[in-house]
Amino acid sequence: MRPGERIAIKAAFVQKHNLPFDGRGNNVSVMRIKARGIITANPGDGERVQVEWDPTFESRDWYFYTYRATIWQVTEGHNMADRLIAFTFGDQPQDLDWFRNSTGWAEQFGDNASVNARRFWVEKTIASGRTDRLSGEHALGRALWSPQRSKDGKNIYANMLEVRPGDVVFHLVDNQAITGVSLVESAADQGFVGLAGSDWADQPAYRIGLIDHQQLDPPLSREAFLEAEPYATELKELAESGQKGLFYNSRRGLNQGAYLTEATPTLRSILNRAYVELAGQNLPYIDEQQVVLEQGSEEAAAYTLDDALLELFLSREEAEDILLLWRSKRNIILQGPPGVGKSFAAHKLAFALMAIEDRDKVGFVQFHQSYSYEDFVEGFRPAEQGFELKPGKFVEFCRKAEADPKHSYVFIIDEINRGNLSKILGELMLLIEPDKRDPKWAMPLASGKVPFHVPPNVFIMGLMNTADRSLAVVDYALRRRFAFVSLMPNLVSPRFDEHLEKIGVGAEVRSMLRARVGELNDEIVGDTINLGPGFAIGHSFFCAAPSGGERDIDWYHRVVRTELVPLLQEYWFDAPEKADSWKARLLAAA
Repeated sequence: MRPGERIAIKAAFVQKHNLPFDGRGNNVSVMRIKARGIITANPGDGERVQVEWDPTFESRDWYFYTYRATIWQVTEGHNMADRLIAFTFGDQPQDLDWFRNSTGWAEQFGDNASVNARRFWVEKTIASGRTDRLSGEHALGRALWSPQRSKDGKNIYANMLEVRPGDVVFHLVDNQAITGVSLVESAADQGFVGLAGSDWADQPAYRIGLIDHQQLDPPLSREAFLEAEPYATELKELAESGQKGLFYNSRRGLNQGAYLTEATPTLRSILNRAYVELAGQNLPYIDEQQVVLEQGSEEAAAYTLDDALLELFLSREEAEDILLLWRSKRNIILQGPPGVGKSFAAHKLAFALMAIEDRDKVGFVQFHQSYSYEDFVEGFRPAEQGFELKPGKFVEFCRKAEADPKHSYVFIIDEINRGNLSKILGELMLLIEPDKRDPKWAMPLASGKVPFHVPPNVFIMGLMNTADRSLAVVDYALRRRFAFVSLMPNLVSPRFDEHLEKIGVGAEVRSMLRARVGELNDEIVGDTINLGPGFAIGHSFFCAAPSGGERDIDWYHRVVRTELVPLLQEYWFDAPEKADSWKARLLAAA
């Protein structure tokens, strides 16, 4: 870097909502230009340069053509680079339409892009003896059709409404073989009526038009994947590992009533490898697999950042920064002293990230010194006939998320630094990295054969208490894979004051609480030799309401005596007089 050259400060992240163009539900790379200036001197130490910053510059967001590494030397002479330079230093607007329709982004964001990414489905159908399936406009490979409800009134055909033009359908025929592959031409016609002569004649039905049917030669027989190894074992493990909505069960039999089921990336990989071994070629369209992440759910209540901020003592800017970082890194750790509400904040931020309040999409475990790889990933467990390979909580959760690619899922690990992380995570130390969230990075786990990858719609949050002296420092391998965010006490937050008033704490006690605990925290934070910011007293000690009939001053004294004083005695175990002094100051008369 030389004096006279222009320089800017950037922050790269991923954004999905509130875009200045139609993102069609896709994640978009963003680079926020936060400051710009002119280099005035370079001392040559490789660590710093002197810059005269532009005091009038206001931050601006640039899309698509971004760079995540810390330093990016942008060289003139390339079309996109010239546009970025003009945007950053010449105050020119970004031509978003040009970028949306450029190679690399047009497929997802261009004017002719499809709204939804391609999904893959398995149609399990009987054709033998059914004239409608053997010929005509509703024949195999020309259409999918089903009743809208089963005979007992259950909604087992709902997947028909998920299918979109461009999706791929594998046809598993007569319970014997996958005989062909088709592309979807149209979404489900909900006004269709069951065909005469069928078991569902004159009943409300769905019909989906198909095109480009390709007959498999040879067909992929069920024996080639449900009986032949290693695919049979892989499929059995997949069924036992929490994957939902499969066309077969853990005994490798075909499920009754599973007319149309989604083929997730792991399932597709197994079927494709089986076909490569059988026929020496890939299944049609198998290389065009994509995953799309969409927010929102019809079954769960919508949840926004505004909803979270009603209950969190964070500023909007703090919460937005956490969510932006989490979406970009996919793995984040909330760290902080006791009582700052890490567990509470984790769930609220999870709902905000998913945009729905759906606890079924949030997994939760707590690490401890005895927690193991077998608990978290997979291992052999006692069964009726000896031992069986069983998935751990995280693998089971990931299989569930992979089967629902439209929605985001969050897995929370409480006390993440209490476990032996390299022992617990094993291969996941690689697979949780944000750029490894793809089936091409799938690998067999330690005791099984089925390839496993962490789906891109799984977001991980670890919680860490910074005041626990018994815990070792988190290793650098984990620090590289997680973004770390510190939560600090918010005793002076207006939202905290509103909460205290709401639970019946009067103004005088509220003022005394803020003043005395604030002074205590100043002492703790200033004691950098023994304590420091990671040991400050959190606001959540005072979030529970007074007991029935308890005066607010008595409530305050009870919290101090039963929760704060024991903590201070632990903090200053080698200086008991200091703990006693603070006990007296906290409990002194107003």
